[in-house]
Amino acid sequence: MKPLCNRPGVWVSVICCFGGALSIPFVAVAQSPGAVAVMQFVNLNQQLADDWIGVGIAETVASDLQSLGISVVGKAEVRDAVGEDQRAPGRFITDLTFLTASRAVGARWLVVGAYQRLGALIRITVRLVDVETGVVSRRGKVDGSLADIFLLQDQIVSILGGEIIRTRPVDDGASVADAIGAVELEDAKIGTMTRNADGSSSEFAATLLGEAPRTVIHRTTDPPELDGRLDDAVWQTATHITEFVQIAPVAGAPGTEETEAWMAFDSENIYFAFYAHYSDMGMLRVNRTDRDQMGGDDQMSVLFDPFLDQQRAYQFEVNGYGVQGDSLVNADGSSGRSFSQNASSQSGSRSSGSRRSGGDTRSNSGSFGIRGDSSWNALFDTAGRVVDDGWIAEMAIPFKSVRYPMRGLGESHRWGLQITRRIRGRAEAQSWSPVSRDVAGQLTQFGILEGLEGLSESRNLEVLPEITGVRFGTLDRNTGDYNTRDPDGDIGVGIKYGITPNLTADVTYNPDFSQIESDRPQIETNQRFSLFFPEQRPFFLEGQEIFQTSTSLALLHTRTIIDPRFGGKLTGKVGNTTLGVIVVDDEEAGRLDERADPRFGTTAQTVVGRARYDFYSESYLGAIMTAREFGQEYNRVGGIDGRFRLGSTHRVSFMAAGSSTRNETEGSLGGPVFEADFARQGRNLGYSASYGSIDPKFRTESGFLPRVDFRQANGTVSYRWWPESSLITWGPSFTYFRLYDHAGVLQDEQIQGQASFQFRNNMAVTGTVNRDLERFREIDFRRTGYGLNVVLVSRPRVGSVVGFNTGDGILFSDNPYLGRSTTGNLLFQLRPFSRLQTMLTGVFSRFVDVSEGLEVFNVKIYRLRTTYQFTERFGLRHIMEHNTQAVTLGNNFLLTYRINAGTVVFLGYDDRYQRGTRINDTLFPLTVLQRTNRAVFAKVSYLFRY
Repeated sequence: MKPLCNRPGVWVSVICCFGGALSIPFVAVAQSPGAVAVMQFVNLNQQLADDWIGVGIAETVASDLQSLGISVVGKAEVRDAVGEDQRAPGRFITDLTFLTASRAVGARWLVVGAYQRLGALIRITVRLVDVETGVVSRRGKVDGSLADIFLLQDQIVSILGGEIIRTRPVDDGASVADAIGAVELEDAKIGTMTRNADGSSSEFAATLLGEAPRTVIHRTTDPPELDGRLDDAVWQTATHITEFVQIAPVAGAPGTEETEAWMAFDSENIYFAFYAHYSDMGMLRVNRTDRDQMGGDDQMSVLFDPFLDQQRAYQFEVNGYGVQGDSLVNADGSSGRSFSQNASSQSGSRSSGSRRSGGDTRSNSGSFGIRGDSSWNALFDTAGRVVDDGWIAEMAIPFKSVRYPMRGLGESHRWGLQITRRIRGRAEAQSWSPVSRDVAGQLTQFGILEGLEGLSESRNLEVLPEITGVRFGTLDRNTGDYNTRDPDGDIGVGIKYGITPNLTADVTYNPDFSQIESDRPQIETNQRFSLFFPEQRPFFLEGQEIFQTSTSLALLHTRTIIDPRFGGKLTGKVGNTTLGVIVVDDEEAGRLDERADPRFGTTAQTVVGRARYDFYSESYLGAIMTAREFGQEYNRVGGIDGRFRLGSTHRVSFMAAGSSTRNETEGSLGGPVFEADFARQGRNLGYSASYGSIDPKFRTESGFLPRVDFRQANGTVSYRWWPESSLITWGPSFTYFRLYDHAGVLQDEQIQGQASFQFRNNMAVTGTVNRDLERFREIDFRRTGYGLNVVLVSRPRVGSVVGFNTGDGILFSDNPYLGRSTTGNLLFQLRPFSRLQTMLTGVFSRFVDVSEGLEVFNVKIYRLRTTYQFTERFGLRHIMEHNTQAVTLGNNFLLTYRINAGTVVFLGYDDRYQRGTRINDTLFPLTVLQRTNRAVFAKVSYLFRY
């Protein structure tokens, strides 16, 4: 075997590759009929240190083909055919460009390939493309040691040379050594190869020099019956994808388990089938749960970016039993809800002015894959079953369930597409389109789905009537009487109309949210600022991401609308402009104690408008307006915001707004707010810097803002190493935060260090230490705090999260002082078998006066949530909650019979108790629990879709 450096042309190509923006390594020889053009093999790991491998493979293949008597096209000829504009620095060359260039120089064949390195191992895939037709004539895959790279290259040449010689005239060359038998030859399992309906391959969608992979979907006239089987005729001819690479734990490496996906479409639906193979069925994690409750399961996901604008994506998920989930994925990775409490605590509160005390050590370092906002719900059908070596699932997604741009007759769609798989037992996430840690965000790394055309243009009309019946009783805390009210009922309706495929109007009248799960427990003792409670009501959640601004200040938080009587929304996208309008009447505002007040019995009106123009990937400029009117009082806010992606790792965001307010207590006032941040997110180095200013007279009654009158600056720098062994990744981060009021007085300062570690066995550990200054009631308090958070989900039936913060704390009272504060949270999850799940969560807070050695308070809140899924449609949920300070006990049952996301029957029971002495120690002198509330309700909703 000849050394690599002695192979013809290798050194010339290496110099060309590293000395310029683009290298197209071909060996120059005299051209003859049947000539071959050989492309540099693509580095799917996207590690610059491994680029030499692709150059060497291409040169060796070209040289060995030439030694077999096969003509190889000259490099200079193809470079000229590609054109200078295509070879400009930073420009990716498309598949079509290479085909066109190969045709221009008279090549008969085009060789493209890719490789993935995992330590000392390497996988090489190759495709031989008929230049005239674009059909892939031969494909193969070889696996082996990097030390045996020359042997692997010879096997690749055997595949290519045999096909080329077989298809050319008999007297045109010599025979090829009979080595093909040592190579794994495949019909459809190579890189991101796809197969046409007739069995031929027409796409070589590998990532050529960084280009997104492509696949073509084909129309079917025989849609599948969703039963979790692959015996439908459509799956025999559907587009077939088999090669997936890891997102985690080893980014870019081949998936450790084989994965297959099929897809087809008709005018009404897009269909998918998945076969998730397992070499060890002991790794399988699949359970029977309600929809959107399979977070700990193995699952397959399909993500669409129909507008191909890389701003947001629809995600559809399924597990091995056909349990479905859906979510919206934003470009910045946020949930899209009105405000994120976690973002507030993690960012140094760039909008609220509050920040971590002792560090909120809850970490997402143990998670992987692509996460989204699961509050979004769509209609689609799924089915699945477990088989001997894994599980099979099928999915049918109506086009009415997503928004997409209109196309003319005969004009095809191009959607962004990603397909992912999660294998919890290996802490592994796979994807069809490779995802690099060197690129911030995942929507920009989607592949391309082509071939969709002739989609139904019928307007989507959904009518959702609902009927609720309730009977409840309440304790009169002044008299001790328990009053049970007569049964009551109510009727509501929701209407959704698709004005166009990408513009939707929603109207609701008298919506009922009695089935919504109660808020997660939060400790309210010794809190300086208002607590945030996330929105959970479906009407307000859908489309909420449209109204989210580019910084963390929440100008819209729909929990300020307490009891809507009427609500209307218009959301969608027209061209590059995203639009959103909300109009709501809130009955709660008119429930005043003074009946003589002219506003008694009236409603408050909330109006929100949003427009956003998308320039390019994850980049936009927008405007937002909110107004809340109640009688003669009002609050009006208007502003502009923007986010711009700078290269593959940087972004800059800003928001500027102003308010005008009039109310009885403050009169007329108004003021501005401004926020800006700059951030880098890369594989190793990350950093960010932000600045914010909120005027003392700024108000937002439709948003969430617990603090005004401050100017703040925040900076963070982090670095991560990726050993990708038992320890997947680890690294430190450092943050400095400083906040002044508008009088120039320093109010807050924080210096924080953090280190996080993520391990292969689904374990993550994060430690935090910080030194703070906080000014309260004109007193400067200096504090030191420590935090630790541990995530452990190493067993399929058991998982736990434990975190605590300890250190100096302030007692926020009229006479504040510094003491010892300890806060924490815990989560323990147990799943004895697939239908039953129990989750115990707890939060606690303890404060000690160290000078006196006295415990000032010790609050614990425990919540036990148990679910049992009798059938795919029928489930029971039980929640029990206990607060040790208020000495309360809550007991809640909910039976659910769900046909789909809209057609559901609920039957609920809720009981609330409190210790008698905490209610009224005169009426209830004993410490026994007294019932304070009881409610029984039934709700039926039925979705009509036309």
